[in-house]
Amino acid sequence: METRDDLSRAMREMALELERTVERCGRVVREAARDMGSWASDARPRKPPPPGAAPPPVESIRQLGELRDAGLITEEEFQAKKAELLDRI
Repeated sequence: METRDDLSRAMREMALELERTVERCGRVVREAARDMGSWASDARPRKPPPPGAAPPPVESIRQLGELRDAGLITEEEFQAKKAELLDRI
């Protein structure tokens, strides 16, 4: 039969484990909120450049990579244009 001290000790251990679990849950929630904030900021529409303005070189390189990945330009064409765009930076 358990004594009162044994029950008290078991209750303290359970309380500590509950605190650790709540702390872990809080960490997971904070990480998820941070990740969702990052995802939401990526999903926000970007302001288009003014008419006639060229997109930033990094964006142009990203678009060229998509064209290359889609098979619309060759790797050599991609590398040549990328080098040209990087020279502008």
